[in-house]
Amino acid sequence: ERTIQLDFFLICELAVYTLPVLILLTLQSDLGTALVFIAIFSGIVLLSGVSWKIIVPVVLAILVIGGGFLLIFISKDGRAFLHQIGMPTYQINRILAWLNPFDYAQTTTYQQAQGQIAIGSG
Repeated sequence: ERTIQLDFFLICELAVYTLPVLILLTLQSDLGTALVFIAIFSGIVLLSGVSWKIIVPVVLAILVIGGGFLLIFISKDGRAFLHQIGMPTYQINRILAWLNPFDYAQTTTYQQAQGQIAIGSG
């Protein structure tokens, strides 16, 4: 029978295999691939039958942290703060382009904007 302790052990065992890859990807500044590995890890944990008593608090914590990050980002001096604590400029620009794709339609989000225009045109 499954217990919370066995579920934590399973998560730790999966993390032992995932963390070295994430560390290497972080050292290479490859956030996109790291996010793919995190998604795969999350899917494996979800499909392995881990108790919802573990999954729900973790998901809520991630949502709160992500929401807080977005609130900081859209605040008046939030971008300057994120830049001061070490967030690279290109990452800040990518988030800005994601939030306002048509403001950067001639540069960063040209392909995305053209795709949306094409879909809208039929």
